[in-house]
Amino acid sequence: MLDRIPIPNPFGWEGLSTFSLLMMLAFLVGSYLLPKELERKKLDPSHSDWLIFLGILGTLVGAKIFFIFEIWDQVFIDVPGYDGKYSYPLTHWNGFPGHPGLWSSLFSGGGLVFFGGLLFGWLFITLYFRHHKLDIGAYYDAVIPAISMGYAIGRLGCFVSGDGCYGFATDARIPFFVFDFHGAHPSGVPVWNTPVMESIMAFGYFAYFQFWARYQNFRKWSIGAQFLIIHGFARLIIEFLRVNKAVIPFIDPPTLVNIPDANGNPTFLTGYYWHGFSQSQYISIALILFGVYLMFSKKLWLKEEKKA
Repeated sequence: MLDRIPIPNPFGWEGLSTFSLLMMLAFLVGSYLLPKELERKKLDPSHSDWLIFLGILGTLVGAKIFFIFEIWDQVFIDVPGYDGKYSYPLTHWNGFPGHPGLWSSLFSGGGLVFFGGLLFGWLFITLYFRHHKLDIGAYYDAVIPAISMGYAIGRLGCFVSGDGCYGFATDARIPFFVFDFHGAHPSGVPVWNTPVMESIMAFGYFAYFQFWARYQNFRKWSIGAQFLIIHGFARLIIEFLRVNKAVIPFIDPPTLVNIPDANGNPTFLTGYYWHGFSQSQYISIALILFGVYLMFSKKLWLKEEKKA
């Protein structure tokens, strides 16, 4: 794992974040693909810059908010010797000693939840569409290939930086799909390589949308609905291998459910397992159901008649 590219300098700067570089690359590729697709669909490409900007803004805001929801039980907790389960984290930047702080986590460079970014990005963009009275369905269909490619590249950023979107330990030895984890909390144990798995799937459905589906003359909203279903299924499946706590455990949870310090990381990874649907899985199911609803309510499997 290489979380930063070291650059010699007299200021003690650690170097460029590989995650940030790949996220930037994802948005740059999206900014290249989107105006071309808008032109192809005879939509106004001048909106692409604002759509990219609002997509980035929504991604950052939503990803951080959803991250706080994921670590809520680690931020607001009863700590012996400290009063104010909720007031103390609100008034102290780093929160309780030994636990993540609300404000330090919210404004740190790490801790991003994709679904939060996706939902808030869509919210910001939808408000922009409504403000300018644009054809929402047509524009949404146009942005799907760019979103798919951006997600594929972004997941590679999680992998190279050693971020926390990896799987738990496994005895399987499958090239590309299993690797010895040496990330933000080094352990050296073999874990499921869920970032690369997701990236491969995302490159796959990007190819489907970019090179086939968008030329099929599907009805408006069809590409967007297909994305919700395909991406929802991909994320639902990968979450069975990821280190991600259950919202409501279906079976007894692992002894350790919160990521410990580096010394306890091997025990944490080797003792972890899926024990109930995570926040991301519930959102995945909601996206799938909404996509299916759109498909059947609007008969989106049908194609528009080509104009003479």
